Amino acid sequence: MSGVYYVYMKYVRETDTLRADYGRHLLTFRSRWDADELFRGLQALKTAAGASRFTKLQRVTSQFWCYDTVEGDPWWTIVYVQRENALPAFNYKFMSVILADAAAGRDWPVLANPTIGPDWVNGKTFYIRNHRQPNLYWYYDDSLIVISTSRRTKFLIKDSTYDEERVLIRSDKVTIEPTGSLGTSIGVYVTKNGDGNKLITSTTEQVWDFADLFDSVGVTWDDQSGFTSGTQFATSLPDLGDEWELC
Repeated sequence: MSGVYYVYMKYVRETDTLRADYGRHLLTFRSRWDADELFRGLQALKTAAGASRFTKLQRVTSQFWCYDTVEGDPWWTIVYVQRENALPAFNYKFMSVILADAAAGRDWPVLANPTIGPDWVNGKTFYIRNHRQPNLYWYYDDSLIVISTSRRTKFLIKDSTYDEERVLIRSDKVTIEPTGSLGTSIGVYVTKNGDGNKLITSTTEQVWDFADLFDSVGVTWDDQSGFTSGTQFATSLPDLGDEWELC
């Protein structure tokens, strides 16, 4: 999850024709985690009067955000947020540059390393695959999570404390449900059955840190009754996990 991650940010007030000429920014982060956490931080920003500082903050994709803000100078809002240190936790996590406008004079950077795939939004369904070996997917089979190159299962990722739609960040508490179990009278949840043991499914709801889904699950080869010899299974490895991603 670490490296360099980019987001375009665009001013979109419909009653201001200058939205076509100004208010374009490129934000650079050390990771996608930091970008999503900044988005949540901007959503929560208030003015001195208690109003939302951003009157619109819309994720078109995970790397393209549109915004409007309270009266003042709307084109530089993200710059002012940094100058004021309005979100001090992000002082060392991102920077921004103003992109070319109608007056020109600034270069337009090329977006590097675009993220391909859906935004990680609460209450949506996703495939889970290996980040380094993207042909390896989670597959729900007979109460176990198999790592497969030929089959895959979608999983519902849901915040256990928040029902509305919003981007998920690493500290969120989530449940993971295979979609094949949705709509049944008894829910089925992916469960960590002790460190080093295979992931199982259970009717008992288990809450994960969203971040644990990405780096605390490993793979083990095992002979399991009912499965082909040497099948790969997902296993709980909080300190030695592989890297996973939602797609």
